Amino acid sequence: MPREPRNRAAPSPSGATERALFVLLVALHLLPLWIFPAFPSQDGPSHQGVTAVLRQLDRAAGEAPTPRLEEVFAANRGALPNVFVFWLLERGFGFASVPAAEKLLLTLYAVLLPLSLRYAVVGVGPRAALLSWLGFPFVYNFPLHMGFYNFSFSLAAFLFTLGAYWRWRWRMTVARTLGLSLLLTWVYLCHPVTLVAALAALGSVALVDWLGARRASALPAPEGVPVRGGLLRTALMRLGPLLLAALPALALLVSFVAARAGSQVEGLPFAVRLKHLAGLYSLASLDRRTAWLAAGTALLLAGLAALALRRRLRGRGEGDGLLLAVGVLLAAYFLAPSRMSGGGYIVHRLNLFPFLLLIPWLASVEQPRRLRAAAAALAALLSLGFLALFVRSYARLGAGLAEIAAAGRAIEPGRTLLFLSYAHRGEDATGEPLAFRTEPFVHAGSALAAARRAVDLSLYEANEDYFPVIYRPARNPYTHLSIGPLGIEEEPPRVDLEGYTAQTGVPVDYVLLWGWRDDRARADPDSARLARQLAAGYEEAERSPSGRVRLYRRLALRPRPGR
Repeated sequence: MPREPRNRAAPSPSGATERALFVLLVALHLLPLWIFPAFPSQDGPSHQGVTAVLRQLDRAAGEAPTPRLEEVFAANRGALPNVFVFWLLERGFGFASVPAAEKLLLTLYAVLLPLSLRYAVVGVGPRAALLSWLGFPFVYNFPLHMGFYNFSFSLAAFLFTLGAYWRWRWRMTVARTLGLSLLLTWVYLCHPVTLVAALAALGSVALVDWLGARRASALPAPEGVPVRGGLLRTALMRLGPLLLAALPALALLVSFVAARAGSQVEGLPFAVRLKHLAGLYSLASLDRRTAWLAAGTALLLAGLAALALRRRLRGRGEGDGLLLAVGVLLAAYFLAPSRMSGGGYIVHRLNLFPFLLLIPWLASVEQPRRLRAAAAALAALLSLGFLALFVRSYARLGAGLAEIAAAGRAIEPGRTLLFLSYAHRGEDATGEPLAFRTEPFVHAGSALAAARRAVDLSLYEANEDYFPVIYRPARNPYTHLSIGPLGIEEEPPRVDLEGYTAQTGVPVDYVLLWGWRDDRARADPDSARLARQLAAGYEEAERSPSGRVRLYRRLALRPRPGR
């Protein structure tokens, strides 16, 4: 068994000043999560809704189910690739309320992502800790603002797995193989796309190590690592432990994908992919100006890569496996479908991986410390620019979310609630959307349902089969209330209140409208039908000062005199 190689240069630990500034920058990235009452993501409210249902179905924290909840929802058990975040929200942070648990969850993510990149970078280049600063612009990215929390955590899991394998690969003991297997399983439980990216990256590193071992007679092996034996032996040493470690996660992935083999597959034009890659477009969201900062981040990384590649061409180094991994994931980015097995935005997720992998590869190339310090400073400035724009967006979007929360306080716990959005991105005074690329209001009612312990009839995740909660078929509002498969989420929505009650026996107790405007309702047949149904069986219980939020209560729930 070969021994682990010794570093050619003794590790030079980062100075205390650099570490202190790194910690300070991490802390600054936590402020937006705590200075606003709610984080304006698209799917985050739905995660809160699922968590509230899980806590009641599982009696977590002593929360017994509210009336009708078990009639409408059921648990969806299994090793799904979207369960890690829900486990944290339900169990790990079960001591906190659901909204507070989300804040703790996002705080943990915002700490883990830069730390995981630093772990990977230092593992590759012990003297290259400054390059870990290049990860700060990635913290608040497009998938995070879409509410893809499991995928966001998978980025940290990916980088921790990469860093661990890089350190362990020369001596894969039984304990290390087991540890790598657990890390890869963690990646799967966060997101399947990231598992594929992780296996591609680790496989590329192992393949280059194996090819290097085959050429050992012509090329010097790493110091202290003798390479002996034939082709089969070197293959077993380099590839065998990785394959063994990957088996559990691969089995789970194959089982998940096979069960959805007939699902719709969609693509994305090559020109669009190329444009998004050149501008690192998966960092742009909420504010159009973030696209310029995303392009600046891409330019910074491309410039550093060009300088490093020039140095690398003068000789071969240990980072060639990482460089191959970058190429493999670039190919995957251009070839992968944008949607398959029920999951979407695949290309937008893959957009991040070549750039994230490029940073550890940069650590494998000796560079002047001044260059790395300048790159770290530029990355810090870019990340602060992102934060400034996001804080502005959070404040603007938070005003509408606060209106929804205030009107929702009139909802009685245990009642059914239907939330309908007529302005998914919000609107400013001129009617222009408040959010760029995301729709922070389309599922905002699910956070309200979680806070009020209401039975959520617009919880889109319960209509999918890859989340841990699912609607019972006989009560599914996406089947019996929605007009069309996604009528509840359309803009304007298309629903039939009376039809749902007639088919399921479940009344719609409260209807909360966001962005409703009477002039639009008169022009839209579906909105006009909803207005007639509300006028016939409901009364207005609350209206926000701006008129953007209206809460309707079923007439049968009208408070009795004297109560």
